[in-house]
Amino acid sequence: MSRREPPRRLSAEEKAKLNLELLPERDNVQVYKDGFDLLLLVYRTTPGLNRDYRYTLAEEMKLAVQRMLAGIYEAKKTTPRAALIMEAMHWLYEAKVSYRVMDELRLLKDWQCAAFIKLLATVSKQLTAWHRYERNKEQKNNNPSPGGS
Repeated sequence: MSRREPPRRLSAEEKAKLNLELLPERDNVQVYKDGFDLLLLVYRTTPGLNRDYRYTLAEEMKLAVQRMLAGIYEAKKTTPRAALIMEAMHWLYEAKVSYRVMDELRLLKDWQCAAFIKLLATVSKQLTAWHRYERNKEQKNNNPSPGGS
């Protein structure tokens, strides 16, 4: 009987390389990076919440941000992108609502609120600009100018 050997520890460089292979687009799209930072913030700040909120409000926010990131990832891989970006914007809005409830219930510290506000605003602006760009590009492709090449 052979025993299965435990996996060997990875160096920081090996881990970084494998992470890039797992999700290569994350390093090419700033909105994905900022969205991922938002997800990490949610995971880092919500364990201290009261149980009632941790397993409802915090979980909803985590799921919304994860779905937003999945939408961004899909939008980066496929065309047309405008509809997928719009879906990511919907999930960001869901996360904003969850944040607002947490803020109104005074569940977060001031520095946590500041971090959430900054990341939510940054991601929102980036998604809005990307959506506008993709929508205009799709409209130009669907309505080419007459007489032009």
